[in-house]
Amino acid sequence: MQKLRRIHLYLGCFFAPMLLFFTVSGIWQTFGWNDDVPLLKTLSTIHKNDALKGGVSLSSPLLAAFVVAMSVGLLFSIITGLVMAFKFGRTRLALYSLAAGLVIPLLMILAFAR
Repeated sequence: MQKLRRIHLYLGCFFAPMLLFFTVSGIWQTFGWNDDVPLLKTLSTIHKNDALKGGVSLSSPLLAAFVVAMSVGLLFSIITGLVMAFKFGRTRLALYSLAAGLVIPLLMILAFAR
């Protein structure tokens, strides 16, 4: 279990900068701020894999491979985090939190789906 914790720690630290970037840029894309601010629009090309009118794009095949690796690392980190939560935490509280994290977004989707 100690090895699993260490892997979880290192994966989290290694991918943290890109995960923070993708999280923050997801916020500005959700609210459409990238349409109004040229810098945000340029940074959004990383997600969309397309170029702006001037041919500017920050996306590349190498970055795409890194993003896939980041996604796999995040999945592994989430799974190891859940394993540690149930192994070392309060199992019932961890289960309720996990259930709430599933049910609440589903209820929001169902309540506001058109």
